[in-house]
Amino acid sequence: MRWAHAAADKKPTASFSEENSMKIHGQSERDSGLRTPRLNLGDGNLHLGAWSCFRDPLVIDILAAEAFDWICIDAQHGGPEASEIQALVEAAHLFSVPTMVRVPGHETGIAGRAIDAGAGAIVFPTVEDAETARRLIAGCRFPPRGKRSYSPTRRSPRYPKPIPGNPEDDPLCILMIETAQGLENLDDILATRPDAILVGPYDLALGLGVSLAELTRGEPDGTLAKIARRCNEAGVVPGIYAGEVTLAGRMAAIGYRFMPIAADIGLLGIAAHDSVEAARKLFGGN
Repeated sequence: MRWAHAAADKKPTASFSEENSMKIHGQSERDSGLRTPRLNLGDGNLHLGAWSCFRDPLVIDILAAEAFDWICIDAQHGGPEASEIQALVEAAHLFSVPTMVRVPGHETGIAGRAIDAGAGAIVFPTVEDAETARRLIAGCRFPPRGKRSYSPTRRSPRYPKPIPGNPEDDPLCILMIETAQGLENLDDILATRPDAILVGPYDLALGLGVSLAELTRGEPDGTLAKIARRCNEAGVVPGIYAGEVTLAGRMAAIGYRFMPIAADIGLLGIAAHDSVEAARKLFGGN
């Protein structure tokens, strides 16, 4: 398996027929020429991303400039509010880095605002049953594939208008498995055909009554390996929150194909710690 950054084909795919486009009265026929970067997790490559909890677009600029394969904006446990997501998404897109947004819960109206802002994928936390999975997937896809509402006004005319019926204009729907109940119902959830599964190992460890270290050892017959295997057999891309390179390597070895290898708060904490330690060694003191 190769890292997608080294093998990615940057050429755009053929566009869906313009006959299927929809124009709202008074909307310009022109756009800026900018194109939304596409997120393709199902190409068999590794997709190594960054996780962002800050609400300042400058942080996204710094991360995107380093060419991560994707950036996830965390609107669940992170700082961004719904009204701030578009600026964060567009900061990444200026560097041609696609974005995910982890939304706070299962309210498809909130997810719709992130979609309208240009998110390439919506990450829904704590999915525990097939009925919920079906509803969330439908909220990310235009009819007839789903029930996504059409409203291109927030990003137009800067970006081209979405074309209903074109799967490429729907964001990926990523469902998080992070509880014992979600794990128990995994096969039923996979049968609803989400685009990907993202394992939340911290909450899953709590729910299973094991330590994080025990859960993430990377054993080929362990719980996480079995989840990845079941996802791959169902044709659903498996991902996991790693947050650092060593853990990401263990997870890739047991079948996971996308994961963050860094988080902005972690990078800041490590840099602060290393600076203080270097100063203590140079100047002395506690």
